[in-house]
Amino acid sequence: GKAAPREIGAVEVRVDAGAGLPPEGYTLSAARDGVLIVGADPAGAFYGAQTLLALAESPWPPCSEHRVCVPEAEIRDWPDLPLRGTIEGFYGTPWTHADRMEHLRFSGRHKLNAYVYAPKDDPFHRERWREPYPEEELARLAELVAEAAARHVRFVFALSPGLSMVYSDAGERAALRAKAEQVWQVGVREFALLFDDIPPELRHEPDRQAFGTREGASASAHAAVCRDFAAEFLAVRGADRPLTMVPTDYAGTGRTPYRDRLTAELPPDVLVWWTGSDIVVGEISARDMTAAAASYGHRVALWDNFPVNDFDFDRVFLGPLVGRATELDGVPLEGITANPMVEAAASRIALTTVADYAWHPAAYDPARSHERAVRLLPGVTELLPLVEACSSWPPGAGQSPELTSLCADALKGEPSVRLRAELTRLAELPLDAPGPIGAELARWVAAAKDMAVAGLTALDLLGAAPGARPARSPAVARALARAEEHQANVLRRVIPPFVRAALEQAGHQAAP
Repeated sequence: GKAAPREIGAVEVRVDAGAGLPPEGYTLSAARDGVLIVGADPAGAFYGAQTLLALAESPWPPCSEHRVCVPEAEIRDWPDLPLRGTIEGFYGTPWTHADRMEHLRFSGRHKLNAYVYAPKDDPFHRERWREPYPEEELARLAELVAEAAARHVRFVFALSPGLSMVYSDAGERAALRAKAEQVWQVGVREFALLFDDIPPELRHEPDRQAFGTREGASASAHAAVCRDFAAEFLAVRGADRPLTMVPTDYAGTGRTPYRDRLTAELPPDVLVWWTGSDIVVGEISARDMTAAAASYGHRVALWDNFPVNDFDFDRVFLGPLVGRATELDGVPLEGITANPMVEAAASRIALTTVADYAWHPAAYDPARSHERAVRLLPGVTELLPLVEACSSWPPGAGQSPELTSLCADALKGEPSVRLRAELTRLAELPLDAPGPIGAELARWVAAAKDMAVAGLTALDLLGAAPGARPARSPAVARALARAEEHQANVLRRVIPPFVRAALEQAGHQAAP
């Protein structure tokens, strides 16, 4: 049962490496006389403080006596996965500097401990990787590095040289190290090399001579660049953390000639990113994770392409992380980095659930975590009908099995009270939901409202007397046309087929 809330007395926070806690762990004792937080390390102490703030904001009955109350509590807590974070690794408009700064603050609050800087459309990350950052952009990176450190978030700087690099060329490797040195100077201490989304075969003649032309030869080239970077850049500077890399062969679980070469030639401490059995996936099992690690011969981290929308910018994915294995005892998984949407603020709905999963996979409950995300993020409660309508995953799944079923029932002449209620909730969405999430989702709100109106007019048509239907049909067709004018995709695979079927039942002939 819940103890009665108490006023916070003195709050003491300390770090004790001898507290017998795993890395990033903490204990929190809240009693009558105050709160004591003991962290295994500075990150653990910070996470204990985040838990205290969450307790202070919990929906306890309001207290008339004190400004802040927390329940009496004894908490002993630590993460199950060492790596818990996000990777800005999508195609499309990169996040703004303000987006990134707020994302780092969000990450700290939710105990996400890594942010990987890898926007595909930052030219200095990928296309123009050899060129140093202009001073203005470098200053912004320095600000991100400092903010990340303050939030106990590992800032991982990624370079993606594979579009043009001559891997065997000593000058090219030196250029890669020089670019890394520029960001080392502003505080970056962790690096990743990305070889994703490039041709699988070697294209430069010096590379073909150095590494051969047999299948998988590019893995030898990528491993050689990683070896050089680890030895000549990271080791020389005494970097604490090993390199992370993305192989060209980054999806699937079986052995391949490319992976066999990585197993043999990549330094053993390099962490390999992998996306699952495919690039964007609904299910990732513990067996998949174990098989992937074996196929690379290295520790793996899951680059989770969720809730990313760069393959369909007209959709947003606002539901919880689902389909990920939760029993991970003995599974060689270092952790998870989620690849978010272009919409930075709206991504936080899904990312809140990713944070819950990554901290304690075995205790993860998608529905409960999603409810918490909706409650915590400003402006989301007001948009809950839209969030529900855009919650399905993976992208190929039915957009709303529940509404699809209700529409099918209505077409059979069954009572449609629930369908009408759900469509009415969507039709009544506010156009001015507060905060950045409301602003980012404005075009989906507008689409949802018109889609719901089209559905409601179709319901009215089905409920009208047969003789009255011909006169009503044109208005229904116009409502559908208006709904389908929106590029933003809300229930496009659910409502238009329903409206067309209703018009067909009414004998409406669409204009050619």
